[in-house]
Amino acid sequence: MSHHCITKHPSARQTKESQTQPINHRATSIRRAEEMETTMTPPPALAQTQEQEQAWQGAVEAALPSTPAAAAWPHLASFCALHRYLSGVDVCERVAGEDGRPGCVRYVASSSPGGAEDKESATWAREELLELDDAARRLSYAVVGSNMGFGRYVATMSVHAELEELASGCRLVWEFECEPVQGWSRDGLVAYLDTALKGMADRIQAAAAAANE
Repeated sequence: MSHHCITKHPSARQTKESQTQPINHRATSIRRAEEMETTMTPPPALAQTQEQEQAWQGAVEAALPSTPAAAAWPHLASFCALHRYLSGVDVCERVAGEDGRPGCVRYVASSSPGGAEDKESATWAREELLELDDAARRLSYAVVGSNMGFGRYVATMSVHAELEELASGCRLVWEFECEPVQGWSRDGLVAYLDTALKGMADRIQAAAAAANE
């Protein structure tokens, strides 16, 4: 009695499924990779929020108890006369545009340890006037170049009348927003601006008093 070996051939349906299975695996792998990429990449709104969190913001103020806002503002509004009021600034001169108009650029330089001839160690910046509003007693400017590590830096300086009816003084406010500055901390920058503004307030108050004599 002979035995015949019976071979079972796969059906056409089984053959088709076995051929499409690797393709399905590849599709699944691609889909998982896309899902992982989506998970790892923050949405635009979140990325913008993270960028904003890295920016520095702050404000300082100084009181002028005996100087009305109307008397203090002309001194602050003199964009190219910063050396008269900000301690340590030896040079403030217009290098572009018209003084007092948006687009005006001033060059400011501070004292250097080696004296006026030691220009390499002096600190300097070029600052562009963005806005000057006499009615609001406010001006804004941006640093457009410096050797002090500043990238994007925008500041607003303003004069505010005291709210009390009997008060004759005013306040100076210096607000800023900038990228982190190389070699500085945010608290260090705020402390520097606070000291600088208080010195400006004293000089403006003295200048305003002299003008009334």
